[in-house]
Amino acid sequence: MNKKRKKGFTLIELLAVIVILAIIALIAAPIIVGVINKSKKNAFMDTAYGVVEAGKLYYAKNFSNDDFTGKTFTFPAASDDLKLSGEKIGGGSLEVNGKGGQTLAIYDKGKNWCASKKETDSKISIDKYEEGKCGSTSGGEEDHNGIANAPTLDNGLIPVTIENNGTVKKADTNSKWYDYENKQWANAVLVSNDVRSTYKNGDVITEDKILAYFVWIPRYEYKLFESDTPIEIQMNFIAKSTTKASDGYIVHPAFTFGTEQLSGIWFGKFEMTGTATKPTIKPNTTNLNNQNIKTQFSTALIFGNRVLNTDGTITSNIDKSVYGLTSESRMMKNTDWGAVVYLTNSKYGINSKIRINNNTGSKTGCGANVEDGPSTTACQLVYGASATYPQSTTGNITGIFDISGGATEKVMAVVETSLNSGVPINASSGFTSTVKFPEQKYYNLYAYGTTENDATAYNRSILGDAIKETKGWYKGLTYFSSSSAPWVLRSNSNNAATYSGTFNFNRNSGQADGNQSFRTVIS
Repeated sequence: MNKKRKKGFTLIELLAVIVILAIIALIAAPIIVGVINKSKKNAFMDTAYGVVEAGKLYYAKNFSNDDFTGKTFTFPAASDDLKLSGEKIGGGSLEVNGKGGQTLAIYDKGKNWCASKKETDSKISIDKYEEGKCGSTSGGEEDHNGIANAPTLDNGLIPVTIENNGTVKKADTNSKWYDYENKQWANAVLVSNDVRSTYKNGDVITEDKILAYFVWIPRYEYKLFESDTPIEIQMNFIAKSTTKASDGYIVHPAFTFGTEQLSGIWFGKFEMTGTATKPTIKPNTTNLNNQNIKTQFSTALIFGNRVLNTDGTITSNIDKSVYGLTSESRMMKNTDWGAVVYLTNSKYGINSKIRINNNTGSKTGCGANVEDGPSTTACQLVYGASATYPQSTTGNITGIFDISGGATEKVMAVVETSLNSGVPINASSGFTSTVKFPEQKYYNLYAYGTTENDATAYNRSILGDAIKETKGWYKGLTYFSSSSAPWVLRSNSNNAATYSGTFNFNRNSGQADGNQSFRTVIS
């Protein structure tokens, strides 16, 4: 009886199977490895995204501030398996930077990697760290790309949007509440401490609750120039960490306060109103005038709950029941004025002659209905009740008012008593042998001189103060301070007509005058 033989695989068949399996492995292995690596990278991206979002939520909740510069978070430990461009990702301490509510960037202090995210994007991008280029694809802190610095919001300031009819609403800082590219400047208001916490995003803040309006002037560098006729001033918004300007540019001096570098300044939206002891900054109100320099300086300190002592020191006043600011308020310097009017004459501002406030009643926010209009008892263009606002720095309601006309404005800028003395002249300012000047970061000190409207006088100015660089623009007055009249005045009064303008400069002794007001700045 014949038995069937069991058939097995021949050697050739086995080799064929092995070859086929090897080919499949060669094809599949890279795909599988890629999927694994991609999942790891995606996991990292999700974690990085979570860090950014957690930071945003934390600081929005606790500080109402979308400027994340210098804030530090801890990131999960680095993984030997997870690398980008041959570098480890993760580990160590991270810095989170945000600019203008537009971009956030985080990077490893070990300089291995960088992650950045635009507010408008759903994904976070990851790049190999290169010095000075963190977030370069999305405009982070190190590669600023001209984004205006986000306003620094003191606990006492409420970010707001202002409708053309003057209606004020609390702004959502996670939305686009300002746009300097389109001449929409950031605004904030100060309200009394007892109602501040009651406002939520979108709530109307009524005029009776507002103590003061401020407008944000972001840090910038401007291209050096000198012209007898108005030109568009070229400038770039820069990060707080940028202290060295581009070739042919200068970082505006208003953004250095003593040794501190500022991301911007808050500038009073209107001339000062209220009283010497209870100041306000409000529209459609009589400006505060007839004070000497020392009294004006002391009044400006009140918003920041500080007082000037007779020895020149400035100390905190612990009573914050009304104003509540923790930041320092002060009287504007001449360089602060220069920062505002240069921004005004750039692509970010009205870039033309600002309409005069020609109201003889010293009413804030008013404007003439024609350029260089004669003085009148009427408020012809009323703040909050006009179609357009050519009397503002932006040509719209988000800008700064009363900067042309209204009242002449005193600034903290004075000539020294003698050449190279470094000591300011007192004259009739109220600063005396028993009431000392504050430290010099609070005022501009100009070299001694006896002339007022010649090249010698103008050469005593400093870059950025809108004296020598812009003298005579829009037919402005050009009398600089000197030994006989040591204090600087800006703008002009309501009856200046043709000679009104933001580039005017004049001089006086610092005495009280019913036609002279001033501004407050928050640093």
